[in-house]
Amino acid sequence: MQGQSLRSAPKAGVTSRASLLARMISLALWGLTGCVEQRDAEVLPEPGTSTASACEGVAPRTLEEVHAAHFAAQSPTGCTVGCHETGAGGLTFRDAHELWQATVQRPSLGDASLLLVEPGHPERSRLYLKLRPDALGRMPQGGPFLDAAGLRDVAGWICAGAPEPSASDGGLPARPVPTLDTLTPSTVQEGAGEVVLSLGGGGFVDESQVEVDGLAVATTHDGPQRLEVRVASSLTARASTHQVRVVTPAPGGGASASLTFTVTAAGVVLPTVSTLSPCGTVAGSGAFTLTVQGMNFKEGASLSFNGTAVAATFISSSELRASIPAALVATAPTGNAATVTVVNPAPGRETSAPVTFGVASKVSTLASDVQPIFTATCATSGCHATASTPVNLTSGNAYNELVGVPTSSKGCGQRLRVQACGPLRGQSFLIDKILATNSSPACSGGAMPKGSPLSAAQKQAIIDWVAQGAPR
Repeated sequence: MQGQSLRSAPKAGVTSRASLLARMISLALWGLTGCVEQRDAEVLPEPGTSTASACEGVAPRTLEEVHAAHFAAQSPTGCTVGCHETGAGGLTFRDAHELWQATVQRPSLGDASLLLVEPGHPERSRLYLKLRPDALGRMPQGGPFLDAAGLRDVAGWICAGAPEPSASDGGLPARPVPTLDTLTPSTVQEGAGEVVLSLGGGGFVDESQVEVDGLAVATTHDGPQRLEVRVASSLTARASTHQVRVVTPAPGGGASASLTFTVTAAGVVLPTVSTLSPCGTVAGSGAFTLTVQGMNFKEGASLSFNGTAVAATFISSSELRASIPAALVATAPTGNAATVTVVNPAPGRETSAPVTFGVASKVSTLASDVQPIFTATCATSGCHATASTPVNLTSGNAYNELVGVPTSSKGCGQRLRVQACGPLRGQSFLIDKILATNSSPACSGGAMPKGSPLSAAQKQAIIDWVAQGAPR
């Protein structure tokens, strides 16, 4: 047993060498582990991103160029309207200047170890990494995405040091010219006291101001299409007329056309127009008879058709008829909308509030002109293609889903999805959505179709269909 124990016991030299070897292996493994831990602690690009500099071989770009080509509303990959203009993902911008302010040297909410834009380093800029094909939750959300050339443009700006846009180069884009379509109420009786006026139109920005008779009044903003002002009781104390318009300061901007706010004498009743038949026509289609129905018409009343006086036949206090000359509809007016008012005879010459008469630039039918646009751009899988989507625009369903149907979108008031003969943005929600831009957004949500605006010809085909009455 003793001999066996002696044979089983290792020699002292062997023991020391084995222990030394074990300690060396342990130290080596610890060292490797330490290196891995050190690498893991470094700020690295997202998985799948090359560690090579993204600046190799790219040309310098300005942010004005990058924003206009890839981020603005008119770009297929635009991500402002209905998205980052409202602060989606914690990032808010509407133009190149705001994009620079919101991203350069700003920490990323999605990854605290990265800046949104680190000048000179696209591979360490969260904005750039989220645009790459291998990004988790790639942006713009839902696509279409930037191609390789687009990514090089973004990298080119960051590699150039991510310089700030200059105002002269468009860093502060021109503000839109405001348009004023409706004024509610447009008429009150003298002694009405303080009155709240609601103005509907488009292109309203935070700097837009309402003027009454050329004097600015305190203006409340309710989105890009609605403003409110309070008219002092001193203005409604006696019968008078006042001009109301919207003014937006430079850069860009300008003044809208004026609408009349009328204060009538006590006891005076104004005519009111409720319906027009027909409510629209096609430019160049010739003369026609217009039937106007409403209230408080007087014998001897006439019409004003888009500013031109037209004789009318008095049928009753609720109906007039007039022959509209071909010359007045030879061409389509701005916005494809003419105005019709009833003017009672002297001495009062009381005048109704204007109503819209649609004038299409050409014949446009749902089946031949509009439905193909819906089918190609909107009535697609995952969009407006089933009964479960908010609006089903597939063939055979679009008309009943649109014409005369109120929109449920917040911020759009009592607007219909399509108002027959209502081609203005403030009348038909569909028109508002297809004409929306980054500087003139829709009353609710982003422009449609998402990510791929319609061509000018496609937009006009839809407008013409609505202007002539949205026929089946």
